[in-house]
Amino acid sequence: MKLSFVDLSRASAPSGGRPPAISLIREATRAGLEARGFRCAPPGEAQLTLVDVLDDGADPDHGGYEGEAIDACDGPLILRVHASPGGHQPAAGLGALLERADGVILSTRSHLVRLGSAGLLEASRTDLIAPAAPELSPALEAPCGSGVLVLGEQLPSPLEQAVGELALGCSLLGPDAQDAGSADRLQGLVEQHATVVLTDIELAEDGVIAEVCRQLGRTLIAPGGVDLASQPHCFTVSASATSRDWIRALVAARDAVLPAALPAPAVSGPLDRLARVLSRAKRRQDCPRSSAA
Repeated sequence: MKLSFVDLSRASAPSGGRPPAISLIREATRAGLEARGFRCAPPGEAQLTLVDVLDDGADPDHGGYEGEAIDACDGPLILRVHASPGGHQPAAGLGALLERADGVILSTRSHLVRLGSAGLLEASRTDLIAPAAPELSPALEAPCGSGVLVLGEQLPSPLEQAVGELALGCSLLGPDAQDAGSADRLQGLVEQHATVVLTDIELAEDGVIAEVCRQLGRTLIAPGGVDLASQPHCFTVSASATSRDWIRALVAARDAVLPAALPAPAVSGPLDRLARVLSRAKRRQDCPRSSAA
């Protein structure tokens, strides 16, 4: 099947930018679908369009090439919506895209509930599929690493205070908008540090960064619930963590004894399910593309 792979997630979000996992998800998706018989093609030749869009409270910018790519494909339009930090309401432009789509894919239950409660989803054309993480091979010569790597635009004050009290080295990595090679670049940075930190629950829930850390044998600290807390390399804090909370988590992560770094599983369930959903996608007869907003 020929696939047009469109990205509407690059616009800056009011709440802090493109989440760091999106580049990894897109890179893993492209490689995984190609391995399953999909072939990326120009929009005019594609049988299907997969669009990544960010739910960040701002209207998606689908002008220029991206808008033309969406309109050029006569096949089904599948929208994959990524969550972004912040208590924003879904933008009207996102609602218009959701109404127009032949299928919608979400990554987390909380995001599904949020958009569903806003009346923006139709159950018959919505799928909940965990995103694919890149498959990494730990470098044998990689150093043990020290300090923490924080993925985000800035350190929250309580975390900054905790890092200072513990005298930990700290690096800050903002959003990476380049998909190709993003996994290798992140791997190099993660292997230079002992611990990775995510500061927003929306950035941790999809599990992609947690899987990267698992493969590379690094600890992760993030706001999260049962899924993260059940993994031996993950240490959770609340969404409103104090400096004391961050200190406890940082110390626990620092002192943790982890199993050796592990490669990714040979079979990716999320990618297999995504491939099935895309293969079965059909155009909606009740929403002609030419009349969509």
